[in-house]
Amino acid sequence: MYGKLIISSLALLIASQSAFAAGSGGIVLGATRVVYDANNKEASITINNKNSDQYFLVQSWIDDENGNKKVPFAITPPLFRLDAEKENMMRILKTAGDLPSDRESVFYINVKAIPPVPENTNAQNTLQLAIKTRIKMFYRPKGLTGNPAESGKQLQWSHQGNDLVVKNPTNYSVSFNEINLSGKALKDINMVLPKSETHYAWPAGAGNNVTFAFINDYGGVSELISATAN
Repeated sequence: MYGKLIISSLALLIASQSAFAAGSGGIVLGATRVVYDANNKEASITINNKNSDQYFLVQSWIDDENGNKKVPFAITPPLFRLDAEKENMMRILKTAGDLPSDRESVFYINVKAIPPVPENTNAQNTLQLAIKTRIKMFYRPKGLTGNPAESGKQLQWSHQGNDLVVKNPTNYSVSFNEINLSGKALKDINMVLPKSETHYAWPAGAGNNVTFAFINDYGGVSELISATAN
């Protein structure tokens, strides 16, 4: 009736171990984010097939926040088979192209796991799901000053019109785990880039007391930090 249908855009929430569903086991990434230190020739991330009886075809690539694949990085191998209960390492290499030298740059690592068509099934009526995950990669140029673990504490908060504005004067990105304004949790939060600012809608009736937590280099969450939006 229908040909084999592959759904490549199915997103899956990444847990603390960055596992995305695959049968009774799972395809597991070794981290929820990658930091590429320019003092090193490359960065890497492991991928593990926890399934006991199923292999996957794994495709990986790097893009920017807009999905543009023309970035100064390559990931290898870009396509490979990952057998049951096996692990592989994906290497990220810097290629030609200039990036800012005074701040961190953010890119995204995409990994798609495609299961095989089950044997003894009618391929014409098979719905096959290719499950994709996307994690951040932070590129840090040589000689970058400051401490990324302290960047969240240096954020500046203000009330401008109907917006809560967070300004990041540091050289590092700050990814939020939560932001609360006088006890009201903000939705659709993400991160604030280095030397930039991000705006969020100010909840109706909220005071100016901010509490927030950010995610560190290892995927852990900071303690709640208090601030005032002036």
